[in-house]
Amino acid sequence: MSNAPYNGYSWQQRSRIIPAHRKLTGRNQPFEAEPCAMCGDPHRPPGEWHSEDYSEPYAFQPPQSYPLCKPCHARLHKRFNALPGEWELFCLHVEAGGYGSEFVQLRTLPERRALGEEIASGHKVELPIIRARSPGPYWWRSLTLDPESLLAPWARPRPLRPRPDVAAFRLAFEEAGLSDRDSAFLRVHANAPRRTATMRMLAQEAMGKDDPKTANLLYGKLAGRLTSLLQWKPDLRNDGSPVWMSLLAEGWYPPDREYEWTMVPSAAEAARSLVVGKSA
Repeated sequence: MSNAPYNGYSWQQRSRIIPAHRKLTGRNQPFEAEPCAMCGDPHRPPGEWHSEDYSEPYAFQPPQSYPLCKPCHARLHKRFNALPGEWELFCLHVEAGGYGSEFVQLRTLPERRALGEEIASGHKVELPIIRARSPGPYWWRSLTLDPESLLAPWARPRPLRPRPDVAAFRLAFEEAGLSDRDSAFLRVHANAPRRTATMRMLAQEAMGKDDPKTANLLYGKLAGRLTSLLQWKPDLRNDGSPVWMSLLAEGWYPPDREYEWTMVPSAAEAARSLVVGKSA
């Protein structure tokens, strides 16, 4: 495992999954004697596998984790800085029945670059079938090419820590006696692109004014009330004070932008069902 972030997880967070597997199963690695889940190579090296999801509780099966051979694993992680069209060409290669190890054996680098440039230019490229394989959809086709996903919490399949489920959030919303403004904060956040918003955006959309400090205060108080109702333990700052917003969202500082909060999926689903104009 490289010392690099992936899918919104730091390398330190990623590194915990291997000892966790050993502790849970008593085995060094999962997927013993299984072929590569991407190209189907039956000679996948023991101990070579990939995770899309490093949140707890850990899961060692698809769609959280997959057995991968070294070439497929390397190409998957290098897709963000690959040459134009190269990742798509590799996907076409394995979908045509090619093993990951054969990608550089069957075509020279100039040939691969030429095909990649065709793909990047919008031309359709079809490769000859190497081995028969079952038709898609294939799980790797849903992987993003956005390099921001390496660090952003919106890329995580699940929150780092388990959150209450949708039903629990819906009940808490009912018991909280939400005002129209409370509901507006929740709905705007849930419906934002990638469930991600700054406090400035929430202030503009939910309050009708550019006042992120007030939005932070009011939304934080709402999150605190919900945290108490759900009896959930919030994240803590270095000084030990609670981060009430951690119930509803996970935050990060993107480069050259204001702090962003990504609403957790269960809270977002519950918030989308709130009725507009229904206040306590």
